[in-house]
Amino acid sequence: MIGLFILAAVIGINERDFFDEKIKWDKEGFWYWSKIECRAPNPEAKSMPITTPIGNKYVCYKQTKPPQ
Repeated sequence: MIGLFILAAVIGINERDFFDEKIKWDKEGFWYWSKIECRAPNPEAKSMPITTPIGNKYVCYKQTKPPQ
């Protein structure tokens, strides 16, 4: 949990918004982070993009249900 707080702080997400969203997704069973091919974030989806030094934004993980 502390690691998630640090991640949110590093990438500049409002921590209250982040934890509210995390609690909601946890209740729905989505607590596992899956690595995906890095891509530009979908503007219609909530995400935690990584911003490069030149200003490009990428999403490299998505929250999913754990593998069965």
